[in-house]
Amino acid sequence: MEEPKSTGIYIENVAVAHDQGIHHVGLHAHEIHHDLVAAEAVGGHVNDLPKGYYWSPSFIGTFVATCLAQISGYLGWVLPANTISLVIASLGPSPNAIWLGVSWTTGAAVGFALVGRLSDIFGRRWFFTSVTVMALIGNIIGASAQSVNMLIATNAINGLAAAGQLSFFVVISELVPDKNRGPWNAVVLTTSLPFAVFGPPVARALYENTALQWRWAYILGIIVNGIATILYLIFYHPPTYEQLHVGGKTKMQQLKSLDWLGIFLFTTGLTVFLIGLNWGGSVHPWKSGHVLGALLAGIVTLTLFCVWEAYCNLDYPLIPMTLFKSREYNCLVACASIGCMIYYAGGIIWPTMAGALFTTDITDVGWLSCAVGGGLLLGQIMGGFGVRFIPKMKWQMTIASVFMVAFVAALASSTEYTRTRTVAFLILGTVSAGYIENITLSTFGLIWDPEDIGLSAGAAGAIRTASGAIAASMYSSILNTEMAKHLPRYVSPAAAEAGLPEASLPALFSGITAGSFAGVPGITDEVVVSVGHAVKTAYSMAFRTVFLCTLPFGAIILVAAVLSPNVEKYLTDGVARKLQGAGKKDEKAGEV
Repeated sequence: MEEPKSTGIYIENVAVAHDQGIHHVGLHAHEIHHDLVAAEAVGGHVNDLPKGYYWSPSFIGTFVATCLAQISGYLGWVLPANTISLVIASLGPSPNAIWLGVSWTTGAAVGFALVGRLSDIFGRRWFFTSVTVMALIGNIIGASAQSVNMLIATNAINGLAAAGQLSFFVVISELVPDKNRGPWNAVVLTTSLPFAVFGPPVARALYENTALQWRWAYILGIIVNGIATILYLIFYHPPTYEQLHVGGKTKMQQLKSLDWLGIFLFTTGLTVFLIGLNWGGSVHPWKSGHVLGALLAGIVTLTLFCVWEAYCNLDYPLIPMTLFKSREYNCLVACASIGCMIYYAGGIIWPTMAGALFTTDITDVGWLSCAVGGGLLLGQIMGGFGVRFIPKMKWQMTIASVFMVAFVAALASSTEYTRTRTVAFLILGTVSAGYIENITLSTFGLIWDPEDIGLSAGAAGAIRTASGAIAASMYSSILNTEMAKHLPRYVSPAAAEAGLPEASLPALFSGITAGSFAGVPGITDEVVVSVGHAVKTAYSMAFRTVFLCTLPFGAIILVAAVLSPNVEKYLTDGVARKLQGAGKKDEKAGEV
């Protein structure tokens, strides 16, 4: 195709306009998109947008739909996950219960890369509308589920959909000025407060006070996704495929030349790897053939995927390896992923820790669990405004990483007598993690050409989700291993000293697991009290090991944070994309 002649218009060092299309250059040094983008699709300078653009029904409707979709991402898993034992008890025990978590995590990890990249190529409207419809279907299945297997299907669908819904920053970032991406993302995240923060007590209250119990989590999802779908269909009109590929392949030609082999290798490799990871230490021992075979097959397949992506010579590979030639991008991905792995030590372990050390009241555990979501959300809000109004993001990232590493590791000092201090450390650590999360979410796309926002965010999201799954499996395995070692070490002497016969120890340990000492021969109140303290001591030692194991990851994130970029030069008034038909026509709009 012959390149159109330039009209010489220059917009904020971000884009060169052509009479038939516009191609981004200048500040965005990294580019993987290959076609011209129509001038009417590009936002340009914020002052060149139509009058009333950000107050138009199109923009407001899109923003509300995006907020609701993001809320659905939490509803589809956070609420059910907090009553999962009660749900299983309601539907009946199942040997497949382990797949409830695996299916959601796998769907989300695979979905991030697919939605991000494919929406870059084919346009975002139908992808983000489709994932909301997908979540609607998943929640309908969940609300009517009569078996654990139906909930597994629900979680697989909701996980895949959540990848798109939690990629809200892709939708928002390209529609607002580059310098305001952080604050806008913070506002969207704020709308998730009722469920992201108060999900545990809300889930418990719905279970205990309504006839439909846990099904309300899915019914709420049906309502939220139904409204979001309608709003997307009516108001969300981003640039079309034809506007994103001026003079390029037709949609059918693009579909035929898609990286189908890459999609297959990535999906199967990541799925098999995550299955092996979740099997380890729970369904099968780590050294079993099932676990080792799945892990090895997943790693080999993902390696083949990377080789294929590096040498396939396609116009649009799923995750081009040139993406990782940027040190700036690699450092941001490392900060996001390692930050997630450290944060997961608190997020995954905390509910168990609260119940084991501080209280046996389920409602109290639910409220204590809010500390994780509340701290994370507060940090996300602070980070969104920090990247906009505080200079030198490199130092913000470094300071937040130091705080997160220090306070999460400090949780290793927790005992049954340190409830207030432990909660304070947890909140400070999760606030720091949230800060890191939003400054990375808000800047992934800044260092890449606007045509590749979805690619850069989607690849990072897939890596971050997989890293979180690795962390969750690792911490759970460490906790189980340490408890198997420390429980006999502390409980047996305490029980013997309190007067329990040695022959009763097997029954005592069975009673600890079951939560009842009724069948233990020779049990007395003194033994119960003594054993209770010993169990808490054993848990304290096990948790200590878990939190100290975050320190090696801390060293990595500190290096990545110091090497991460400052982004002030990218924080311009440039707007990547424009909603079609939004705002009023203004004769002055578009003049330079």
